[in-house]
Amino acid sequence: MSQLNSLKPILEFGSTNIRLALYNDKIVNKNLFYEKKIRLNSNQSSNENHPVFDLIMKAEAEVGQHLNELTLVLDSSSVHSLEFSIQQKYEKKIVNQNDLDYLINESKQIIKSFNQEKDILHIIISNIFFDNKNVVNNEIKSQAVNKAIIELKFILIDKKNFESVKKLLLKKHISITNIYCASYIKSLGLIKKLEIYGNSAFIDIGHNKSSLLIFENNKLKYLNNTHIGGNHITKDISKILKIDYRKAEAEKLKFSKKSKSELSSADSDLLKKIINSRLEEIIELLFFNCPLFQNKILQKDLNLYFIGNGSKVLNKNFLTFGPDFNFISEMSIIDELKKDCCDSALRFDINTEKIQPKKTDLVIENKGFFEKLFEYLSKK
Repeated sequence: MSQLNSLKPILEFGSTNIRLALYNDKIVNKNLFYEKKIRLNSNQSSNENHPVFDLIMKAEAEVGQHLNELTLVLDSSSVHSLEFSIQQKYEKKIVNQNDLDYLINESKQIIKSFNQEKDILHIIISNIFFDNKNVVNNEIKSQAVNKAIIELKFILIDKKNFESVKKLLLKKHISITNIYCASYIKSLGLIKKLEIYGNSAFIDIGHNKSSLLIFENNKLKYLNNTHIGGNHITKDISKILKIDYRKAEAEKLKFSKKSKSELSSADSDLLKKIINSRLEEIIELLFFNCPLFQNKILQKDLNLYFIGNGSKVLNKNFLTFGPDFNFISEMSIIDELKKDCCDSALRFDINTEKIQPKKTDLVIENKGFFEKLFEYLSKK
């Protein structure tokens, strides 16, 4: 039995793997780590034998106590970012952090009222302006302000995706203290771990979805998904090479590990074309649907990093892009550790009160609501 003094569980719930890390006294290098695969093509959300239960029971037996609550890191194709701006006239009133927190929570209520089928995972402060002058968030001091503007970015998820996992954990009487976006948390952790600076983008290729995240000076500028991932590559291989799905998955895995294939030379060449054609399509779809790309804001010096299990089949030497992608200065494949995402979530969890605004029970009055909303939206 291994007893942890101050238990901090982090559960990464993916489409093909679930990982649980138990941290001691919130220290990253003092942890117990567990992993289980999820059977594909099966609805296990209501299954009493879901592998997450084995994972939890093994962890509880190891530490000799029940896991009452945990932080959830969720991977979902429904996750996306939404930009919002709010302004307030103060007429030279002394404004402090509490005033800004109120505006942020008011924005949160507006977003929730117009996205009732969504849950908010993250609220990110993009910019704060006092009288049209950009101020640094962590240097906010009480000062006389005529007008304040806060530009925010919300990361949203379909409520049903969160609720299904929540109900699953409640079967073991486990509550969720925080829920985070897996792609966002992983990218933040890798930025810090690898000391990435400047303009960067991450493409996270999963089983049934791929995500694009763009950062400027380590601050999120954009997040969205496409419903195409590694599973679609496997299906392409199966269909074109006329082999069953399992063999197609095995050949894809051999390709990613550069292992010896059982395919003929001609089929091996075709396999490369299949994989890279689909990968190029994923990358193009993600960027073509990005407003930063459409408005030519992405012009140069963007470092592009590939993460996720689906990225293991990528060979950048085979990828070809037209002149529209000249803004990419470098492409790299990051070899992640299995516990990277949980480690990143722990660090984020520790600092979350510094990053996120204070939560308040804010209720917006119905009187004048749409008039106020029109004013906010008109300033976006």
